[in-house]
Amino acid sequence: MEKKDLRKWREDDPRRLRMAGKRAEILQAARPILLRDGFGGTTLDRVAAEGGIAKMTLYRHFPNKETLFEGLVISMCDYMREGIENASVSAMDHPVERRLADELRAFIDVVIAPEALSLYRLIVAEGWRFTNLAHAFKQSGMSVIRRRIAALLENGGVSNDISGKIAAEVVALALGDAYQRAALGIVEDGDDHVFTYQIEAAVNHAFNHAQ
Repeated sequence: MEKKDLRKWREDDPRRLRMAGKRAEILQAARPILLRDGFGGTTLDRVAAEGGIAKMTLYRHFPNKETLFEGLVISMCDYMREGIENASVSAMDHPVERRLADELRAFIDVVIAPEALSLYRLIVAEGWRFTNLAHAFKQSGMSVIRRRIAALLENGGVSNDISGKIAAEVVALALGDAYQRAALGIVEDGDDHVFTYQIEAAVNHAFNHAQ
């Protein structure tokens, strides 16, 4: 019902805006519950109770747990993608190596944020059942940063025939063991410095292996 109405309403229709606003409120309330308890441990009744949402309102927007889960993942993926794309990085007149390091640091700051890590764990646990959401997660993070890194490499003189391959290697090096530990929840003292070293290694790799 909601999707049908949204299709026929104008973008500025107050009814559409109210529906979108209520949907966003529900997702905001459901987010900590789903990220904390996972898909299997979450129920719509719990979301309604803990989020202070009327059951009728919740079921109107999300008739089952699957649609709520999908809505949450998509909204969080959109948020992550915007964070990566709008990150503050070095000016265009700075050396490409510095711009590359800044891009990688900004990306890492996004993906190691607590909610981003929780979303990653959720996707790892449930992605095999929700392959469309696994692809959405990939497109919101890895695909975005690889495209941005490939463009930077090409600006630095790397051939576009290999820029994509080098970009993938650069991102993998920058994440390294420190990201794996973060994802597992076993962050060690000094891991922030480890990320710095990994980024330096990734930047060196970018141009030393691009010839």
